[in-house]
Formats: sequence, structure tokens, C-alpha cells
Amino acid sequence: MNNFFSFDLIFFIMIAAILVLRLRSVLGKRTGNEKKPKNNFSFDSKQVQKTYKKENIVKENFKQPKQVEENISNIDFKLKAGVEKINVIDKNFSFREFLAGAKEAFELIVKAYAKSDFKTLKNLLNNKMFKIFSDSINKRDKKNNVLDHTFISFKNAEIKKISVKSSIAEIVVKFVTEQVNLLKNSKGKIIEGNTEYIEDHIDNWTFSKDLNSENPNWKLTNTEAAKS
Repeated sequence: MNNFFSFDLIFFIMIAAILVLRLRSVLGKRTGNEKKPKNNFSFDSKQVQKTYKKENIVKENFKQPKQVEENISNIDFKLKAGVEKINVIDKNFSFREFLAGAKEAFELIVKAYAKSDFKTLKNLLNNKMFKIFSDSINKRDKKNNVLDHTFISFKNAEIKKISVKSSIAEIVVKFVTEQVNLLKNSKGKIIEGNTEYIEDHIDNWTFSKDLNSENPNWKLTNTEAAKS
């Protein structure tokens, strides 16, 4: 049995040696001078900074035409024209990403209003809207009232209008939301609202941005109640 095992082992060693020789003849030897494969997704950040202005837009070399077409292919003709006007200046603008961001901004703003969070509101509202929100909060606080706000859900959110004048873009978004808003006095007694009632809110919010600005944020410039 031991002789058989030794012969078998020698046989496989010989086969392995032959295979190694054949592989070397096909693949060649490594000399240490082989060229590394190019990384097609890397770039020289210093060169990019020299070549492109420090703006929050994607230049010609970073276009994503397929993504842009996908974003606007199934929307209203007028909205599509508006997106194309924005893309002339901001190639990175995405219809779907904007709508998702607008929904996030909506929640942040209504929650900040309820909590008297002026800092958050200052970053998300233009001067006119910030004054309107601030005046309302100050009146509420002077009466020692508290707004107990609960955001339930978005029933719908859609872009209704896009306009571009010079480099200023304005986008109107219609929000249909479910909320519970309870106005309480200093003793916690409910003055307005009902704990068992979920309110439907239908609003048109206008967001605006200078497309040439380095600031990437869109700001709320107008709000109004909308029809169902």
C-alpha cells in the first residue's frame, strides 16, 4: 500500500511540473516592468480645480445625458422645457432628486416652525419668508403657546411649474400631506386641533435658486394654499 502511495504522489508531481512549464510558455514570466491597468474612473483633482471654475455645476466632461433623459422623459412638456433650461447652466440638475430634496425641505421647515428653530429656517427660507415665519413664531411665543406638530405622511408631491429667468430658477411644488397640529397653552391645554383628527394640507411651495451661485441650496420663496 505504501509503494502504491509513493508512486501515485510522484506521478502527480510530474504532471504538475509539466503544467507549470506549459503555462509559462503561454503566459510568459513576470519581469516587474509590466504596465498597471488604467483606472478609467480616477482623475487628477488638482487639474480639475485648475480647469473648472468652483461652481456647483457639472461641466461638459461630466455630463450624464442618459440620466437627464430618464429624469424628464415622462413629464409634462412645459416642465421638460424648464428642466432643459436649467440644464443649460446646471448640468447636474435632476428632476427626481430635486423633488426628493423638496420633500425633505418641507418636513424640515414645518418641524422647525413648530419648534421655533430659527437657525434651520434661516438656511431654508429667503428673507421675505423668514420674516413671515419669524413673526408668526414670535406671536406664538409671546402668548406662551406651543405648537405640537406631528408629520404623518406625503399623500402626494409633484412639480407643477418650472421657470428660469436669466440664472434664477423657480420651481413650484404641490404638496398634499397628512399632519396633526395641536396648539397648546402654557398649561398644556389644547387651544386648537384635535388629537384624534389627522388634517389634510394642500399647499403650493415655490423654491428658488441662482444657478450660478456656489451655494447649492434652494430656498423657499413663497407658500400658498392650493386647491385639491
